[in-house]
Amino acid sequence: MPTFKLSRRTLLRGSVGGAALGFSLPPLEAMFNSNGTAYAQGAAIPKRLGIFFWGNGVRPNQWVPDGVGDNWAPSVELAPLKMLGVQEYVNVVSGMDILAGSERAHHSGTAGILSGAPVISQPANGAAYRSTFSKPSVDQVAAAVIGTKSRFRSLELGISTRVNSGEGTTIRYLSHNNPDSPNPPEYDAGKVFDRVFGTGFTPPSSMPGMTPIDVTLAYRKSILDAVSGDIDRLKARVGSADKTRLDQHLENVRTIENRLTSNTMMTVNSTSCKLPARPNNFVDQMGREMLEEKTKVMSDLLAIAVACDQTKVFSMMFTGSVCSTVFWQANVTAGHHQLTHDERGIQPQVHATTIFTVKMLATMLAALKATPEGSGNVLDNCAILATSDTSDGKFHNMRDFPILIAGKGGGFLRYPGIHYRSPSAENASKALLTLLRAAGTNLNTVGAGKGLVTDSCTAIEA
Repeated sequence: MPTFKLSRRTLLRGSVGGAALGFSLPPLEAMFNSNGTAYAQGAAIPKRLGIFFWGNGVRPNQWVPDGVGDNWAPSVELAPLKMLGVQEYVNVVSGMDILAGSERAHHSGTAGILSGAPVISQPANGAAYRSTFSKPSVDQVAAAVIGTKSRFRSLELGISTRVNSGEGTTIRYLSHNNPDSPNPPEYDAGKVFDRVFGTGFTPPSSMPGMTPIDVTLAYRKSILDAVSGDIDRLKARVGSADKTRLDQHLENVRTIENRLTSNTMMTVNSTSCKLPARPNNFVDQMGREMLEEKTKVMSDLLAIAVACDQTKVFSMMFTGSVCSTVFWQANVTAGHHQLTHDERGIQPQVHATTIFTVKMLATMLAALKATPEGSGNVLDNCAILATSDTSDGKFHNMRDFPILIAGKGGGFLRYPGIHYRSPSAENASKALLTLLRAAGTNLNTVGAGKGLVTDSCTAIEA
């Protein structure tokens, strides 16, 4: 380890288009102690909590792995975890039930697995059903404890926009502060970049009748150039490993910039900066959502945001509950929710959508794993819940719920991961309490009503 030490909060400063900016650095060896287990100033490497959510369940008989404990092999639907090199970071929990409530299928499952509490039924106003959360979702429970000192208390990202918007906040959103107080996800990768990494510059004026547009996109490719002097000076002082990490961090940022601006923005000069075309957010191609492409860039953005300690709490709503997402990449042509009800037999198309979804989860986990931190990587210090709104989408089961807990949780979680199958249909809220504890909250309870627990899923704890 180098003798030169650097604060983990160090920013490289410069200006773009007359606006001051601060550029965050990745975790470097110079920021850590000699063992790479804590920051040089004595602060522990932060723990993080994340959620990856998809709607409409799984095919349970093709989801649950063979074998239990250490002796488990991924099922067909979990196979992408192995293919993308993240299986060892995943603990599979099966055989647990949602006990918080069963008021209404997808609604109760969503609130039950994300908060451990029942939904609040509301006047339907012409919809089939309408509800909201009765308690905060676990990401916001964690944010109240570990997220208060981060720049962003939490970050909410969304992938498929084919959500159900008519049945209340439970179905439309993942993250909830309280009843009817959701945290909407951001579906536009460009806006995520602006919020987390942008300069904050706003146009001095706009043409009559036009909405002002964020002009930082016109300068985005020069942000790294603005801090190039500081980068060169820093490289002269850090060790070879940190030089490599700096180069990789800068390349990652540049790659994201290029993805967001390539072929989507007009060439403008500084005098016409109020008129740039806004980068497209992987716009639909012939009515098809660019799910894989968007997941990849959102995962890369998330990995850098977490590594730079911009947030300790995050969520990615890949697809929503009761969603109409069409998984054309899996050769499916029908909306997902309807497909789970209409497809006959063993539902091979529904099965294919789950395999694709787990591949997207593995993509996010792989991005975190590929981001160095201390002596390991960012995923080492994360605890991530991956789950859905029901077990079997066709039958709306609340039994044998699909639950994955990914990451090492800073050493709190079993690694390599195991398959724990509950022998007695335990309360799924136990997995939520393990998640919260793994994120460093030190909480001893979660949920409400029949979903309330004071015991965690100790089998997957180290």
